[in-house]
Amino acid sequence: MQKINVMVSSVIGGLEAERDAIKGCFSNIPFVELIGAEPFNNTAVSSSSAYATLEMARNCDLYILILSERYGMGIVGDKSATEAEYDVAIKDDPTKIMVFLKDCDERLVEDKQKEFIKKVSDYYSGYFRPKFKYSHQLKDMVLNSFTEWLKERAQLGRKLNYLDHFIRVAKQILPLETTKVFYRVAETFVELEYPIAGTTKVIQYDHMSIARDFWGCINDLQVKCDEWSRG
Repeated sequence: MQKINVMVSSVIGGLEAERDAIKGCFSNIPFVELIGAEPFNNTAVSSSSAYATLEMARNCDLYILILSERYGMGIVGDKSATEAEYDVAIKDDPTKIMVFLKDCDERLVEDKQKEFIKKVSDYYSGYFRPKFKYSHQLKDMVLNSFTEWLKERAQLGRKLNYLDHFIRVAKQILPLETTKVFYRVAETFVELEYPIAGTTKVIQYDHMSIARDFWGCINDLQVKCDEWSRG
């Protein structure tokens, strides 16, 4: 049976209880396999740690990011391993990411971690990040979130790319409930067409913009549809 690969990404030191809690979430689910840096503690791998974990972030089905006060060590340029993994994961599929934020004393949060949290939490291009204080709270949050994610993915194939996911989300955004949306994927852009009250509204997003700012493009589409709905 092909399993769902779930990657847990965070600094390891200081979040042992949280990582154990997530293991507990999936320990009795036979179709889930946890992947990440931690399993390598007992396994020899014929590649660098950086390459291996970035590949896991790129290829995993679900990417769970846990943020605390620590930023972690640099691995790619001036990025920590966790931020580098996040960047690879979001480039592969922005809809496979879940973010959870530990409730920490703001005075203890490292400066670079504040920047990373701000980036991940951006209103338009980032994610909802439920806060937790104790590991058992995180366990419940992850299990509930996974259940909802699984429901959404139940009818999806495993080979969708970021354009497929963009269209999947975009098709749910309509100026009016009765509006139909037509789309085409050209070599360099995605075009969406909405017939509304005898007129046709057309909007395009180039592939590079979608790849760089997936949720920003989705937000822009929502704004446009709201404008069209008001006539």
